[in-house]
Amino acid sequence: MSARTELRAGEYWERLDHFLAAALHDLSRTRIERLIRAGQVTVNGEAETRKSREVRANDLVVVLRPAEEAPPYVPSQALRKLYEDEWLLVIDKPPGLAVHPGAGEKRETILDIFRHEYPRIGEMEDQERPGIVHRLDKDTSGVLILAKSEEAVSAMQALFQERAMAKTYLALVAGAMRFRNGTIDRPLARSLRNRARFEVAGEDREDRREAVTEFSVIREFERFTFVKLMPHTGRTHQLRVHLAHFGNPVLGDVLYNKSRGRDFPRLALHAFRIAFDHPFSGERVEVTSPLPGDLRQYMIKEIRGGLGDK
Repeated sequence: MSARTELRAGEYWERLDHFLAAALHDLSRTRIERLIRAGQVTVNGEAETRKSREVRANDLVVVLRPAEEAPPYVPSQALRKLYEDEWLLVIDKPPGLAVHPGAGEKRETILDIFRHEYPRIGEMEDQERPGIVHRLDKDTSGVLILAKSEEAVSAMQALFQERAMAKTYLALVAGAMRFRNGTIDRPLARSLRNRARFEVAGEDREDRREAVTEFSVIREFERFTFVKLMPHTGRTHQLRVHLAHFGNPVLGDVLYNKSRGRDFPRLALHAFRIAFDHPFSGERVEVTSPLPGDLRQYMIKEIRGGLGDK
């Protein structure tokens, strides 16, 4: 009896063996090569024995191997549930755990645990990211919505696209804000020098996209400020880029903070609350995640250290 693993490619890969190495965390490259040579790997239903074969976006790759070679997956932790009904699951995402695998990602993700706890999402058409309707950066903590059916995925994605989600974040940012509250309205585009970054874009950039962030200061400390952030758009890295652009990068931000994360052990950004009208019941849903201990203790330590606050 063989164990069957189905993988849907989300992007182009130059080599089949590289794609499988990134997707199958428990197999060595040597074992992957042996499976390919043995005809145990198919691409779109056809057996493939060339490890150098290209894999294109949306290709279906199936791997067959003896059942005893596929050890049962045991999650490192359970999902921290904040809200649940028959359509949705809202969790408190811990920092340091990616929402879903990226290119070459081999570490455990929220999606891995979600698949384990809710096997029925394996029936969804999108097997690359089943149930994922939005994401948080790997080192961001807080409220994350997961969908438990195809209908729920479509309905929730529509709410995000229509900007019908009221989102509130909390952050520790470097220095003092120039204003106690206000709105940052600056379009963003991907950086031309570093494709991993985004930047405030001028009018000459045709690829710029609207990005609007409302902010208010909760408390000022000697070296940093505790702020509330309400994004009205959902651009990648929006909060981080807007804050860095105005000279107040998020503590611990290795991409946009010149300290390269030396001022806090992780990105000091927390998805505090999300509110929306339930697409099926019509009820107003509001879910809050408590401020994490690391952010809270950092502020307490600042006060006890004699640096004080304003």
